[in-house]
Amino acid sequence: MMISPRRSKKHLAFVRARACVFCPSLADEAHHAFRRAGGGGVGLKGCDFLTVPLCVEHHRELHTTGTVKPYTARELPVVLWQAVAMALRDRLLVEGKVEP
Repeated sequence: MMISPRRSKKHLAFVRARACVFCPSLADEAHHAFRRAGGGGVGLKGCDFLTVPLCVEHHRELHTTGTVKPYTARELPVVLWQAVAMALRDRLLVEGKVEP
């Protein structure tokens, strides 16, 4: 399934204001997870709505090694998809569109 690559500075700012997926640090960066699903490709970012909050250290580790300790490369997609779901849920709570 391909998701059209949409851009949203507001959503990226929202994701960066969350805690890092892997530690309690504030996320400095929004990692574009799952480039292909988000309409990206080599040299192209995926959809901004498929981003996860990462601190600088974990973002660098992910791009350098392909995973973040202690997770294996096989476990990582599950963790990142959960983070996407939680960020989107937080967004709806902040906007008052769903009950807690």
